[in-house]
Amino acid sequence: MIPEAALTSFMAALFSMMNPIGNVGIFASMTANRPGDQVGRIAWKCAGAIAITLFLAAWSGSWLLEFFGITVDSLRAAGGVIVLIIGLHMFFNKSEHKHSSAEPANAESRASITVVPLTIPIIAGPGTMTTFLVAAQQHPSVLSKVEISIVTAGFAAFCGFLFSYASPISKRLDEAGMGVVTRVMGMILAAIAMGMLADGLKGMLPGLCRLKSKQ
Repeated sequence: MIPEAALTSFMAALFSMMNPIGNVGIFASMTANRPGDQVGRIAWKCAGAIAITLFLAAWSGSWLLEFFGITVDSLRAAGGVIVLIIGLHMFFNKSEHKHSSAEPANAESRASITVVPLTIPIIAGPGTMTTFLVAAQQHPSVLSKVEISIVTAGFAAFCGFLFSYASPISKRLDEAGMGVVTRVMGMILAAIAMGMLADGLKGMLPGLCRLKSKQ
C-alpha cells in the first residue's frame, strides 16, 4: 500500500495538475454553442476518457519506462522540471499549460472534443502523465496501483460532475475567481515539483549528498 503521506502528496499533485475548477471555464467556452443535453454527455464522456488515459499511464507506465531505459530518478528529475514549469504558468495565470492558441478555435468546429483537446492535453497533459508515471514507479505493487486507480476514478468523476454544471459555475466564479483558484494550484504544484526534482537529483547524483553530509 502507498504510505498516507505519499498518497496525500499524490492526490494534491493530481488535483493541482488537473485543475478541474480552473478548467471549468475552458470547458464552458468550448461547449458554449452546444445544446444542454449534449454538454452533459460530453462532460461524462470526458470523465471516462480521463480515467482510461490515466489508468493506462498507471498500469503500463513501468513497462514503457523499462522499454526506453528510463530510471525512476531521471523521471523524477525531468518530471519535477515539467511540473515546475506548468506550476509557474498556472501561478502567473498563463494559458500555455492548458492548450495551444489554435486548439480552442479548432474545438469549435470539431464534432467530438472529448479526447482532443479536453482530455489531452488540457486535463491529462504531459504534467499529469508524469505525475502518474512517477507514482507508479515509486509504488509498483498491484495494490498500490489499485489505490492509484481508485483515486483516478474519483477525480475523473469529480471532473465529470463539475463539467456538467460548467456554465453556471463559470458564471458564479467569473474569470477573477477561477484565476485565483488557478494561481493557488500553481503554487502547490511548484512546491511539489521542487520535491520531485530534489529527490530525482539525489538519486542521480548520490555523490553530492555524501559531500554535503561530510561538510
